[in-house]
Amino acid sequence: MDRSSPSNEGNRVPPAHWATGCLARPAASMGLRIGVISNPLSAGNRKGLQHVERMLADYGQVLHRQAVDPEQVKAAISDFACHGVDLVVVNGGDGTIHAVLTALFTTGWPDKTPFLALLRAGATSMIARDVGLPGSRLQGLSRLLDWAYAGHGAASLIKRPVLRLEWEKSGEPMYGMFFGAGGIYEGIKFCLTRVYTKGVGGELAAGLSFVRFLLAAARGDRRTIPSTPICVGMGGMAMQNMDVLVLFVTTLGRLFLGMRPYWGTEGGPLHFTAIRSDAAHPLRATPSLIRGQRSRWADPRYGYLSHNLHDLRLYMQSGFTLDGQLYQCDPKLGALWLRKGGEAEFLRL
Repeated sequence: MDRSSPSNEGNRVPPAHWATGCLARPAASMGLRIGVISNPLSAGNRKGLQHVERMLADYGQVLHRQAVDPEQVKAAISDFACHGVDLVVVNGGDGTIHAVLTALFTTGWPDKTPFLALLRAGATSMIARDVGLPGSRLQGLSRLLDWAYAGHGAASLIKRPVLRLEWEKSGEPMYGMFFGAGGIYEGIKFCLTRVYTKGVGGELAAGLSFVRFLLAAARGDRRTIPSTPICVGMGGMAMQNMDVLVLFVTTLGRLFLGMRPYWGTEGGPLHFTAIRSDAAHPLRATPSLIRGQRSRWADPRYGYLSHNLHDLRLYMQSGFTLDGQLYQCDPKLGALWLRKGGEAEFLRL
């Protein structure tokens, strides 16, 4: 379906007229169709969706679908495509956003992919804190609906690359915005089993895991953060063996607690950072890991690597995370290939 074709509503403005910069008019006056995907199992929704449903009940033209797993998310996205939805609101955590991006980029969209508005409804909501709507899920949704149907507030769009991950030999690609291995993978498992279960969530949980990592690195505690052997090929270069404590690739502008632990100077869309198992001076390198600035300590000679890449190949036998979801590598599928898989546009208010 071509959203700018004469078959659409007469008052619909083609997306090209407002794809960048500020959105001068509310969604209703542009004839935009809005669809909301809610994951009832996301941390922010576990007490129920009654408030969300009550809020949406006043806007009968908004489609609302619940989805728990990737197949349900894919079904909701297909339904939205059939209804010509222009703006998809994600009421879930990072894993739900990962499922939405995968559905959008693998199933295809009749025309230009829809714009996304992300609510902070997850345990950490790292992606939504970077490119989503401010405030709680209800505050964000209320502000969105107020803009969309009453014209209150100012809106803009921010465009970001999306990370594509696929295996060398087989398997469908997955899409997301943050890939992590080594200590990142172990840290998420620690949060799931030891932190979230005690009622601690949000960026505080991620911050506690980060402090735990720093202390273990300073003590050389390999029981807490064991080294992970990985074979790495950066930007088409030959594969090289490397033992790492942490390795991640992201297209986000900021991580939890506002951290920007990448300082590469190249022009690639993928921020890559790795800390080798022999890294020295971890406490002295910490300011660079937080602010994202190269220093005399955050340097390859001390075991700290950071580049902006166009693609990356990894061969490993350990687990990894993509947007908070945990996966296990299968050596039979060969190396993992990470590259830019497209771009997504996010609504900001």
